Amino acid sequence: MKLYHGTASFFERPDLSKCRPFKDFGKGFYLTPDLAVAKRMAERCAERSDWQGAPKYVYLYEFDDSDMEGLKVRRFDRKVDEEFAVFVMANRQARSKAVDHNRDNRYDMVVGPIADDRMGVLFRRFEDGEISIDYLVKELKFKKLSMQYSFHTRKGLSRLSLKEVRRV
Repeated sequence: MKLYHGTASFFERPDLSKCRPFKDFGKGFYLTPDLAVAKRMAERCAERSDWQGAPKYVYLYEFDDSDMEGLKVRRFDRKVDEEFAVFVMANRQARSKAVDHNRDNRYDMVVGPIADDRMGVLFRRFEDGEISIDYLVKELKFKKLSMQYSFHTRKGLSRLSLKEVRRV
C-alpha cells in the first residue's frame, strides 16, 4: 500500500520526538493513502508562520498492511461513531479523563478517518455542552472522509519503507 506524508520539512527518516502532541490519534507520524490530501497538508505546513516560504514535500512510503503481526493497532476503518469521537477528543486534550486514548503511545499504529478542522468545531461545541454526543456523531458521518495512518513507535515506523521524496 502507498502512503503519503505532506510537510514543509526535509528529513531522512521520521523522528517521533519532533512530532506534535495532541493530534487526532496521539503524538505520531501521520500518513494518508490520498496524494491530494498529502499535498494539501504540505501547503498547510508551509503556511505556518515558522515555516513560511519553506519548500513543500510529499514523501511516498510503502506499507505492507497484510503484515501487522506483533503490532498493537487501533482501527476505525471509515467508522465514525461515538467511540471514534471520544478517542480523538481524548488524544487532543492533555487533561482528558477518557480511558481509551493514545497519549501514551500504547498503540504502535492507529488507522481511521482524518478529523479535519470542521470536525474540530463540532468537538468544541460538544465539549462546551452545545450539542449532544448523538448530534456530534450524526454530523461527523456527513463529512467526506479521508483516511489516515499514524505511527507512534519505532516498532510501527519500522514497517514503513521510503520510496520517494517529491518537492511539490
